[in-house]
Amino acid sequence: MKKIVPDPPSHASSLVLLECRVAHAVELLNCATATAYESAEGLQGPPRHLAMASLHLITQAQLALNQALDQWPVLAVEPEAGLKA
Repeated sequence: MKKIVPDPPSHASSLVLLECRVAHAVELLNCATATAYESAEGLQGPPRHLAMASLHLITQAQLALNQALDQWPVLAVEPEAGLKA
């Protein structure tokens, strides 16, 4: 019988790969922040408000990912704490 739900990452290399992907997403959001800010700079009125709203949403996504990365060592260590050598 085939398994429907995949196993969670069980070793450090999977966690490191996931951490690298999250860090890459943070860098992409940094670029999006700069782009949105530069776009808003030359605008006025509703178009500027829309660009600034986009900037706000990007900043919120950055904050969420940065908080996840700040907690990353705790998340990576906890699953192995119960294992016995």
